[in-house]
Amino acid sequence: MVEAAQGARARRSWPQRFLITFNCVLIATCVAAASAVGYSYYRFGQIPRLTLGGILADQAPGQPQNFLLVGSDSRAFVEGDDDVEYFGDEGASGGQRADTMILVRVDPQAQTAAMVSFPRDLIVTVAGTGERTRINEAFQGGPSQLIETIQLNFNVPVHHYVQVDFEGFQELVDAVGGVEIYFPAPVRDRDANGDNVSGLAIDQTGCVTLDGYQALSYVRSRHYEEFVDGRWQGDPTADVGRVQRQQKFIRRAISDALAKGLINPKKLADLIGVAEDNLSFDEELDPRDVLALGRRFQTLEPGAFQQFTLPTRLGNLGARQGVLFLEEDESDDILDVFRGVVPGEEVIQPSAVVVRVLNGSGRTGEAAAAREALSKARFNVSGNDDAGSRFDTTTVRYAPGKKAEAELLAQHLATAPTLQEDAKLESVDVVLITGSDFTGILDAPAPPAPSPPAADAPPASVSEAPPAAPEAPNPEDRVEPTC
Repeated sequence: MVEAAQGARARRSWPQRFLITFNCVLIATCVAAASAVGYSYYRFGQIPRLTLGGILADQAPGQPQNFLLVGSDSRAFVEGDDDVEYFGDEGASGGQRADTMILVRVDPQAQTAAMVSFPRDLIVTVAGTGERTRINEAFQGGPSQLIETIQLNFNVPVHHYVQVDFEGFQELVDAVGGVEIYFPAPVRDRDANGDNVSGLAIDQTGCVTLDGYQALSYVRSRHYEEFVDGRWQGDPTADVGRVQRQQKFIRRAISDALAKGLINPKKLADLIGVAEDNLSFDEELDPRDVLALGRRFQTLEPGAFQQFTLPTRLGNLGARQGVLFLEEDESDDILDVFRGVVPGEEVIQPSAVVVRVLNGSGRTGEAAAAREALSKARFNVSGNDDAGSRFDTTTVRYAPGKKAEAELLAQHLATAPTLQEDAKLESVDVVLITGSDFTGILDAPAPPAPSPPAADAPPASVSEAPPAAPEAPNPEDRVEPTC
């Protein structure tokens, strides 16, 4: 690790406000590229695993998958009075929060990837509590609660989870030899009090290779200023600008790493060492799958990495000021990329589905409990009753033209049901009949899967063509020279 003076120490490994995707994507790519090196698989297998209680969505290997990449602001690393002065302690911070949350969708067959960031001040409903608060606070209940919250609020599946320890950021940037960024003007970080909060201060212009210390300052800057036309001008886009700079950094980091062909055993040893010390991921993520994925992406062009920014509006929630609210209608096209939805295909929200629940198992209170759980999952539940007879298999009956609603409900059931069209249904869209195999309701939907066969219809055909994603918006306002 690069040594720094005490004045720089406050800027070393700050546990908030900086990019983590670079760590995750770059480590996976570079380690995978090293599959020919004998020790890479063994050492990659030493990265710590997280047990998440079976909440991750299932997806077959080789199919598109969503990775949730999270950076925690835990102060667990704090030691001594100096660290407490610069970072605070766990008590002062009120527990860990997720400061950076990015969903990355990887399509191995098409050799494309896409990412979208969830702003830390975005207001959501926290899974399991019903509380409306900032999304970063959902992490106080642990990774499982954060994953469920994202699946609940955005109707996107999460297949894998990667969590980053912040202290490795500078080490990783230095291990890959720095990252080159274009600066059209000098830049700095200054808050309203005139303090340099992040430590960002770059006088050079043009292509500048940032070391770990400078890169950390760049990606965590929240009061970004450029020296233009003889005066310092602040970034009026605030957090949106910070997300755009982070995405710019990712693009350059991946491009630089691939261009350098990081297959030198010494560099690989350093990279894997950083991963061992600073990464953890879900127990379902097999290192062999990551290595195979990385081999596919060795020649990934930066242009194949789409980057999206969720449209939000600034507002207040009670005493909370300056929070963000999702512009839902404008976000659907972006989120559909991560849902695996074919453009033009209608997306149905649970609140638009009217459901009645019938107890077909005979277990006491099951219909009432299912009704409550479906309401928490935002379905419009009209009532519950006894089915009048016993069912071995959980069944979803749907009115004519309401098969899509039935399929959405099926995604929220822990046990796959049988789907049946019922021409007599009029007052509701679907009826859920719990059977002996019924095991509960999921807060967030399982990933879309081939529809269970209806009782009177053959299985629907499935197109093998990958869905086309909408064109990614350019995260930068101006075209800059390529370094």
